[in-house]
Amino acid sequence: MVLNEKQLRSVIFGASQIDCNDGVLSCYRFSKQQIARIASYSQDFAMKAKSTSSVRLDFYTDSAYLAFSYTNVQKAASRPWYYFSLYVNGKRFTLFGEETLTKSSNVQRFELPTGEKRITLFFPNLFRADILSLELSNGASITPFTPKRRIIFHGDSITQGYDSKDPALSYVNRLAIAWDSEIINYGIGAATFDTRVIDEENVPKADAVFVSYGTNDWRHQASFQDFSTNCKAFFEKIALVHPNTPVVAILPIWRQNYKDDYPVGDFMEARQEIARIAKATANANVLDLWQDMPQDLAFFTDGLHPNDDGFVYYANGVDRQIKEQNLL
Repeated sequence: MVLNEKQLRSVIFGASQIDCNDGVLSCYRFSKQQIARIASYSQDFAMKAKSTSSVRLDFYTDSAYLAFSYTNVQKAASRPWYYFSLYVNGKRFTLFGEETLTKSSNVQRFELPTGEKRITLFFPNLFRADILSLELSNGASITPFTPKRRIIFHGDSITQGYDSKDPALSYVNRLAIAWDSEIINYGIGAATFDTRVIDEENVPKADAVFVSYGTNDWRHQASFQDFSTNCKAFFEKIALVHPNTPVVAILPIWRQNYKDDYPVGDFMEARQEIARIAKATANANVLDLWQDMPQDLAFFTDGLHPNDDGFVYYANGVDRQIKEQNLL
């Protein structure tokens, strides 16, 4: 039984926009207007915006097997590898993809456990891929997952999913599962506080908006004043576009070179400035993971981006502080 377009759309989560051309479904976490605006000032950012970070298929079925066909695989980050991650009843069933892209289309078939189960298929965080088809056993049941809430994440490479090879293990996707939520992931590698990325034309409804920038701003802004101005403008714009919606600022985590000298100044003072500005914003709260993240290179790929093990601490820290502050 090959799912039709309507059935497929009902089990796709994390996409702001879904296009269908000649039976191929393309999922985008950013709207067309956002991507066009981003492309006007950065082709690199526009490429990354087309990745399928936090896009997933999520449903219940009693099917004996699953055959998934995908196409149009494209690089959407600086990393050469891409993987899909298939979870059954909340546990990883298999990981499939390539260390280096060699083919733009593929089909994967898996025999599934008997009885009804929850199927969650995470798309690549750092590449993009389109859906060609999804096939289940003839007569199999299919019931879309019902998320408890929808959450928007704005951020840089860590939010996009660098460097989690299993896309399900990025901190954003870990939280999506822990909180039974749909995530719209606006993370872009190397991004900074920039109001141009905020969607004003097609504002998605959200139960909360997370903002996690700052580490790139500290590294690349020309002065502390520029850093502060851009940060303030971003939180003000978020509050305007998402009135009466809880906003959660995640302060930059430890990075190996945080004591280096850059024009913005002291890294810890930059973090404090983000916290000060966020706290002055309506409905905003602050999470500080400085003590939650191990300051150990074993949990990072390069002294900046957490690996799969590092993301455990990141996600657990966010989850703990959200519960302590009763924010969701």
